[in-house]
Amino acid sequence: MNRLGIVAIALILIAVISAGCAKKQTYIAPGGKVTVSEKQGKAKKVEVQTADGKATIEVAKKKITEKELGVPVYTGAKVETAGSYEGSNKGQSEKMHNCMLTTSDDFEKVYEFYKSNLKNVKNSFNQNTDGNKMAVFSVAGDNGEEIAVNISTDKEKKITRIQVVRVQK
Repeated sequence: MNRLGIVAIALILIAVISAGCAKKQTYIAPGGKVTVSEKQGKAKKVEVQTADGKATIEVAKKKITEKELGVPVYTGAKVETAGSYEGSNKGQSEKMHNCMLTTSDDFEKVYEFYKSNLKNVKNSFNQNTDGNKMAVFSVAGDNGEEIAVNISTDKEKKITRIQVVRVQK
């Protein structure tokens, strides 16, 4: 992790902990500044600015589309968290979208859906260890982007989790 990333994480933690009830608050810290935007008392967007670059992180529970994820959205799955990160460092920029979905459908049904509907799969694996099931698909997206689809079981909650991470450079 580069210096900007470490500073960004530290500043985000400081900002979220001390954000209070303000709609938009800026904090100055050694090496940069953090601006936290809130809605209904919850941090929704954090911007970190340092001498090395800028990072923007947004987190929201919302409806998600295939266009945003770069892969099909499992039918009936609920969005638990969705967030995005956009950063630049010395002229290089990167965007990352992360979404956690859940469904009460069993692991095998979700796995077969993605196995059948994903295009340009570079690598994949599927394992079952002591009843804990997990599968990962690595997908080559458009314009050199990389997409990972991670499927796992939560035996206690009796759900299947689907995490999609899309990185655009």
